[in-house]
Parts: sequence; structure tokens; C-alpha cells
Amino acid sequence: MPQGWSIRNLSCFNLPLSGGYEKRPEPMGHATYPQPLVAILKRKNESQMISNRRNFYFKSQINIDEAIEVYVGQNSGKQLNEDLRNAKEEVLIISPYIDESKLDELLRLKNRSVNVRLAFSDLNPNQFKNILKKLIHQNKETNIKQREKREKLKNVFLILSIFFLVVAVLLLSYSVLHLASKEYSILNFGILFMSLLIMNLSFHFWRKKNKAERIEIYRYDYSEKLNFKYLRDYYGERMFIHSKIYLIDKKIAYVGSLNFTNKGFTSNFETRVRITERDKINELREFVHNVFDDDINFKKHELNWLGKKVYTEEKY
Repeated sequence: MPQGWSIRNLSCFNLPLSGGYEKRPEPMGHATYPQPLVAILKRKNESQMISNRRNFYFKSQINIDEAIEVYVGQNSGKQLNEDLRNAKEEVLIISPYIDESKLDELLRLKNRSVNVRLAFSDLNPNQFKNILKKLIHQNKETNIKQREKREKLKNVFLILSIFFLVVAVLLLSYSVLHLASKEYSILNFGILFMSLLIMNLSFHFWRKKNKAERIEIYRYDYSEKLNFKYLRDYYGERMFIHSKIYLIDKKIAYVGSLNFTNKGFTSNFETRVRITERDKINELREFVHNVFDDDINFKKHELNWLGKKVYTEEKY
């Protein structure tokens, strides 16, 4: 059991308690066992401690008319997961850390016309691109006029390059044949020099053709697949949000320590408080919407900058 925690410690909540731990009876006395048996009992006792540690949790038992439920331990996201799956109108989430797999659940809610808003502060470098690709859609638009201009210039320069290359080869062949026959006339040297100039002209139009091929014909912009706010680092000027807040259908709120990650919902030892008191939920909901809408204290990401980070942009 974690040091410093006991049923007496938890009784300060003034709530009926339940948990994955049973109070052991006090030892009645000391017994002497053979040494091998002591070792066996010790190993067995260690195994039980590990098992108890793994299943240890605290949960307040509430009546139907009560508005707050406290849960401490593993699998703290089980009830939250059920409430999220049953959402009908709105889901608001603030969590510093998120998982790629958890985003799929939010996208399914969005496809069911649930208003989903997500704010987070940091991303695992291994999941950076995959997470942002699930949140951002790349829109690719072709500039028709630029494409027509590119094709026209490319074809013109290609024809000119081939034409002058053919002329240069013919002139070069003529001059070489006559010079090989020892006909060293000014005319033959002039034709040789002219063939080299024309060949250079052919190469010039070939370079112009290549340049025309690099005329940009695509434009890109980016849109959100999901309404989100990435409170990334702005040269150390940002406010790092470490709160974990979940609001569902204006009826249920969760606050606590669990991040919107698989470990936060399952294996980590977390604390969460479930609230169903409408007045408190409305106040918290107003505050959360202010976090999303306030771009001074909580500066929003630049969508196009993020899009360029995770998508490739074909230009030609």
C-alpha cells in the first residue's frame, strides 16, 4: 500500500468507502518456523503485496442525489470512457498530453455531429506527425491558368531546343567532314564556329524548358478535422496548461490528474472527480470555452505552419 495512505486517512472525505484492499487482522503473537518455510512465506507475502498494489483503488460511494464522486487508483478513466461514448451534443477536453489512439474516439464523436473541442500543450515526438495528421486536413488546389502556361512554355522551349540541336549537329557534321579532308577554308571554320553557337542556343532553350517545368501550379491551405488548440512553445512565452478537464453534454464534468492517454485512463495511478451539479458545470464550461477563445493568454497554433510540418507539398 502507498506509504501514508490508510482507511483512516481517507475518512476525512466523510464519505462511505470501498476499495480494492482489505484490512488485515493484527498478529496475535509470534511463531517460529523452520528457515526454508520462512523463505517460502516471505516470497508468498511479497507476491500478495504486488497483487494488492496493482489492484489498489479508492472510490467514494454516492447516492443518486449527490453531485460528486471521487476515484483514486488505476482504471480511473473507465467511467469517463463510457460517458464520452454516450455523448450526444458536446465534448470539451483540456489535457496537456494526448494519445494518437484516443483521437479516434473524438473523431467518431465528430462524425456523429457532436461538438468536440480539444486543447493540449505537448506532443510525444514519436506521435507528433501522426497526431497532427489526424487533426489537420490538407487542401490542395490546382491553378489552372498557371498549369496551362507551364505546358505551353515547356512545349515551345522543347521544340526550339530540338530544332537548334538538329541544325547544330548538321552544321557540325558538314564542317568536320570537310576539315577531315584537309579543306581548311574560312567557310568551313566559320560553319564549325556557327554550329557551336547554335548548339549553345539549343542548350539555352533546354534550360528554359526545365525552368518552365518548375512553375508552381499547386496551392495549399489547411483546415481542422477537429476543433483543437495546440498551446505549443512560443519562445518560452506560452502558459503551459497542466489541467485535466473533461465536460460532456453540459451535464457531466471530470477534473483530476488523468491525461487523455491510454495509460492515464488505465494503468496509471490517477485521481479524478466526477461532477454532475449543473451550476458548477456551467461555470466550468464557461471557463473552458474562454480558454479556447482567448488567443492572448492562450495563444493558438498557426494552422498553416503546423500543416507544412507534417505534410509534403508538391509544387509542380
